[in-house]
Amino acid sequence: MSVRFKMLIATFALAATAPVTSFAYWVPDNTEQGGTEVYDWSNMKSRTQVLQELEEAKADPTWESRQGEATGSWPQDQAASTKTRAQVRQELASMTDEEKAYIESFYTGA
Repeated sequence: MSVRFKMLIATFALAATAPVTSFAYWVPDNTEQGGTEVYDWSNMKSRTQVLQELEEAKADPTWESRQGEATGSWPQDQAASTKTRAQVRQELASMTDEEKAYIESFYTGA
């Protein structure tokens, strides 16, 4: 085998392994765009301190009025209906054609 052929084989081997090894050193550490660096926080509190602050916040009268991200919980919808089955059937039977077409448009992708 000639030196030129050996160099060609070595170049192809290097070119094939370079893309594979380039990902070996990437470690996700939240320093990408939009990430947070939790290891740089200067205010590190213990679990008991955080729980104590949470209890103090829950004792605040405005705690119940806040929803969603402020409290970490979302309001629960009432699943119980006030109508009977017969009332619902009567309501469906008394719908006009326009109302039925409007409701069907939700499901047919009008």
